[in-house]
Amino acid sequence: MSAQSHTNDATRVEASPVYAAIKQRAGELLPGLSLCLALAGVSYGIAAWPALNRVVPLSALTVGILLGVVLRLCVSLPARFEPGIGWTLHWLLRAGIVLLGFRLVAQDLLSVGMGGLALVLTAVASTITLAVVLGRALKLPDTLSVLVGCGTGICGASAVVAVDGVIKAREQDVACAIAMVTVFGTVAMFAYPALAHAMGLAEPVYAAWAGSSIHEVAQAVAAGFAFDGQAGVDASLYKLSRVALLAPACAVLALWWKARMAARDPNASAQNGRAPFPLFVLAFVVMVGINSSVDLPDRLHHLLTTTDAALLSAAMVAMGLQTRLMSVIRLGWRPLALGAAVAVWISALSLAGALSLT
Repeated sequence: MSAQSHTNDATRVEASPVYAAIKQRAGELLPGLSLCLALAGVSYGIAAWPALNRVVPLSALTVGILLGVVLRLCVSLPARFEPGIGWTLHWLLRAGIVLLGFRLVAQDLLSVGMGGLALVLTAVASTITLAVVLGRALKLPDTLSVLVGCGTGICGASAVVAVDGVIKAREQDVACAIAMVTVFGTVAMFAYPALAHAMGLAEPVYAAWAGSSIHEVAQAVAAGFAFDGQAGVDASLYKLSRVALLAPACAVLALWWKARMAARDPNASAQNGRAPFPLFVLAFVVMVGINSSVDLPDRLHHLLTTTDAALLSAAMVAMGLQTRLMSVIRLGWRPLALGAAVAVWISALSLAGALSLT
């Protein structure tokens, strides 16, 4: 084929309406997307900073949303950034949750034994239930209560954003829930080792307690290794067994949310006959299955998990950028009371369960 033919083909492609629409859409998304990715890189670097990790270990997700909130508070962003920020929050968040499956293997759910599994299931289910009950008593929206319960009971910010895909909460609810699990998870991370030594807890009890109740994965692991090396490993196994419950929890919540909406608006339920279970959670389950059954090359596995961290960090930046801090502040003291109550509950329940296992 001649160079003239190639030129003509390229000219026809560039002149096509589809190409023009894609180019226009890319131009609309690029400013906001680039900002989120750049800040995600910054948040990843801050989270990996050794000096910070010695004082207060934070995940890149937490740093990302904080950067977004601060930037939105301090700078008036031009309108051209908004389309890309919204696209990042919607699509990169879902892609990140899917790739999160490569951090888990199915065996994690069974590695803690039947007693440990019963403890984890009880802790997760009761914490989410208690959050809804207390949230209604405090006159908080169910969306916020569910997110706080799931973030506390399962795996912090990752659980909050995954469950948000099921219940479609308000942006201020999501931001507030992430703030609650970050605050109380950080308190637990520092308090647990000191309390454990004061109470004279043995390593197996402490590991089960920390892994079954501390909010974020990074927080639980840090608290475990603060006790000793073996506790760090064992606490990680308990924590990962909770993370493995993310998909089942989303499935149950989807059915409950559909029934809840049907009770409030039967006509809306009749128009939508299926539960609002997000496909990206199903894809997450598939990725866990692949990671559990296929021995992936180390370089590929590292690439997937690194990409996952980058995507979730960018999505958290976007969430922070879309959060209006005053909307969160207007929620008042009630979310703080809810976050404290469920944090104390899961801690006390897990400690009692850990003591009974020995």
